[in-house]
Amino acid sequence: MRAPASGQGESFRCSPFRRRFLARATGLLLSSQLGLAARCAIAAGEAAAADGQAGERDAGRPAGHRIALLICCGSYPDGKDIQPARKNGRDLEAALRLHGFDVQVENDADRARFTAAVGRFGKRMAALPDDGRGIGIVYFCGHGMQYEGRNYLLPSGVASDDPKAKEKSVNLQDELLSAFPQRYPGLGVAVIDACRDGISEDEKAGSFNYSTAPTGCIVAFSASAGQVSLSPKDPNQNSFYTKELVQVLSNVEQEISFTDIFEFTRLRVAQTMSSHSLAIIRKLAQRPHITKGQTGVFRLGKARTTTGPRTAEDEAFEAVLAAPTPAEIRRAAENFLRAYPEGRYEPQTRVALAGAEDALRALSSRFVRLSLSAFRVSSGDERFAEDLRKALRGDKDAAARIAESYRVGSGDVVANPARSEQWLRYSGLLGNAIACYQLYRQLAQKGDPDAEFFGPEAVRLGYQPPKGLCGSRKSDVC
Repeated sequence: MRAPASGQGESFRCSPFRRRFLARATGLLLSSQLGLAARCAIAAGEAAAADGQAGERDAGRPAGHRIALLICCGSYPDGKDIQPARKNGRDLEAALRLHGFDVQVENDADRARFTAAVGRFGKRMAALPDDGRGIGIVYFCGHGMQYEGRNYLLPSGVASDDPKAKEKSVNLQDELLSAFPQRYPGLGVAVIDACRDGISEDEKAGSFNYSTAPTGCIVAFSASAGQVSLSPKDPNQNSFYTKELVQVLSNVEQEISFTDIFEFTRLRVAQTMSSHSLAIIRKLAQRPHITKGQTGVFRLGKARTTTGPRTAEDEAFEAVLAAPTPAEIRRAAENFLRAYPEGRYEPQTRVALAGAEDALRALSSRFVRLSLSAFRVSSGDERFAEDLRKALRGDKDAAARIAESYRVGSGDVVANPARSEQWLRYSGLLGNAIACYQLYRQLAQKGDPDAEFFGPEAVRLGYQPPKGLCGSRKSDVC
């Protein structure tokens, strides 16, 4: 939940699930009238002003191929208003218009307006030329919850403890993500800056369920499963996550992929919170979560020149892109950042460095039995090759898709159950909770003791299997 704060100081509000912890951590007296999830007040700076004209900032963009719908719900019962909601919408609209997006904003929508807006957006997406260049973004700021393994977005006026909250809410998977055409290449982006409440005691309090993005989609959450989402009480400030996203979008110059935009936003949020002056903010720090379905490569910003004079900085960044192993990616990225700490390609390079470090950690685990030779495969189609490149850079979802290709055999890839398990292990260690759960079930069936690691790991990462999908073996996973 989002917490109000006084102008000078910072205060915290907490749910019954977290009161005991916060009372010990802060020594504050918590009111019994406060909401279900932690509501934390933080100081947040104004978003950076956009500079330059749209044509200069995003040269060569295809006209009429970019649309966005921003649904900003700030009015909720029982004092659970999200005061930055409207400013989030204004600032994100301005940032997207810099890049040629046709943006529509809905403030404080009830369910009828919410679903009608999503329906209109879906029709506009379907009407875009099917040329692999169309981009659609849906942004939601508001409260969210999960019920029986499904994720729901609460329209304005709906309380999370309402017995009919589920019926009054919008199902993320079935109603919002379905607005995006499921095609490759294609890009639909859902950005969920939402609080997270469970509405039943047997479900993990305060969490959306872990999910994966469908083909053609990126889904970016402001916090990981089981975490709170932080924002100030001030209507003149942005929520924590949206502030960083607006700044990243407003300062795009050299071309950058959408994946890197959201990964860089995630890194900025993590860095800002880890260095926050208040210990309790550092303790509760939200970690944005991104899940990526298979998409083409979509970019914003001025395209890199492939002809004409090239600078030393261009060459250093090319070395990052061309590096063939995680260790070499890390080395090239570190060299770039030492030479050009505020260079034109700094965001992309920091994302590459973080991904390479994630890959190296996963590959060094005793639970992963994947050699670098597995990344050098000549078979497979364009999608498989794209996923290999992404997996080399720490993409957990690409690794899971490769595991599936080896499981069933697809295109030129021959079915190989052993190799499929290796890739699933790698995906799980990169943080894919569903891969961990699939491994748990597979390994438990054949009595592999590694099941005892992957089962709890799926839970730790936030996956809650829908009822009836648990394995026969008794485990905390279920």
